[in-house]
Amino acid sequence: MKTILRDLIKDKRILILGYGREGRSSLELIRRVGGFESLFVSDLKDVSGDLPDGVKGFFGESYQSVIDDFDVVFKSPGIVLEKQVTEYKSLITSQTEVFMQAYGDKVVGITGTKGKSTTSSLMYHVLKTAGLKALFGGNIGIPVFELSDSIENDSVIVLELSCHQLEYLKTSPKRAILLNIYEDHLDHYGTREKYADAKKNIFSHQGPGDIFYTTEETYEKENLEKLCHSRVVKVSLKDAPFSDFAEIPGTRLMGTHNVLNCAFVYRVCSELGVSKHAFLEAVGTFEPLPHRLERFVAADGRVFYDDSISTTVESAINAVKSVNNGGILLLGGMERNLDYSELVDFLHSSDLDHVVCMYRAGERIYDLYTKGSGGPGAVLVKDLSEAVAFAVSNLKPEKACILSPAAASYGYFKNFEERGDRFKSLVSEMIKK
Repeated sequence: MKTILRDLIKDKRILILGYGREGRSSLELIRRVGGFESLFVSDLKDVSGDLPDGVKGFFGESYQSVIDDFDVVFKSPGIVLEKQVTEYKSLITSQTEVFMQAYGDKVVGITGTKGKSTTSSLMYHVLKTAGLKALFGGNIGIPVFELSDSIENDSVIVLELSCHQLEYLKTSPKRAILLNIYEDHLDHYGTREKYADAKKNIFSHQGPGDIFYTTEETYEKENLEKLCHSRVVKVSLKDAPFSDFAEIPGTRLMGTHNVLNCAFVYRVCSELGVSKHAFLEAVGTFEPLPHRLERFVAADGRVFYDDSISTTVESAINAVKSVNNGGILLLGGMERNLDYSELVDFLHSSDLDHVVCMYRAGERIYDLYTKGSGGPGAVLVKDLSEAVAFAVSNLKPEKACILSPAAASYGYFKNFEERGDRFKSLVSEMIKK
């Protein structure tokens, strides 16, 4: 990879656009490789105090205005370009692009609107537990440049890839998994179609020797045949070597959606030499990620589920289906104009006792819900604190409360992790009173 990077930056003016963890690792490796004409950093925040000696930068509201003053720009995934990428004269690339050019034949790339973190984490856990030389990075929080020094000839690299990492990608991994595509990130992409186009880059640059894994539903619904140049494997629940998590001692996974995630992992891992026995043992020891239908028991014994990762209609529906004793569902967050009609119809026929709606998205869900009839009672509250207060006061002893907002956390919380942590702390505080 260093050879590819050296050829890319040799005698060029280089800009690191965005100085979070990925930007920092880009700067470090580019400085190590050397050979560039100049190297600068640009960020909305003034990070000049964090820059190494000799590295200068551009900061503030106009930080993107300098892009075309450089030959090559390494864009961090969190940066939203102010213009279309084709309108810039400079070459805009990324860690993911360079890494994929170097190691794409070793990569299992995983994306999807929902389930990519659980699937990629489980994939890595199974491969590692089975004794393979597995590495893990990408959207999970580990920049791919940080993996480069650990890669061996027989390494398998599991990458969780977000739509932002895939958006301008021109190289696809040898093994690509597209779990699903739901309506999401409309605040950035504007339309579902543009968002879907970004996701499709995970396989659209594959060749005949590569493998693309998806579901029959996604393949047909998204009309993927025209973009496929590789072998297509359509995964279903039948591909999982079990039908219910109750068959696997020790597992903390739950829900039909996670059985399907396991089916994807099993198809890939079995092709890489992992036996059924080894796979099932690894699933039994897998620790699910926080805030993904995470079960916790309050001091008085009542059960709550933190599914703060939920930002879509489908994820909230899956959460309710997965918890067979659900009593109260907490919904709402940042308004992104998602179509909530499917969720409202589902809730009207559910066995929940209460639906609690909060924040701007919750206001719209509440308005849609109350125009219909039947189903659990709906309550509109101001924020998460009021929602938890209602749940603590009204949750029946044999029922569970589920936070599965079907909306983003931004504007009210730093991220979904902060929202989930706040949910659990509020429950603990209010039950002690």
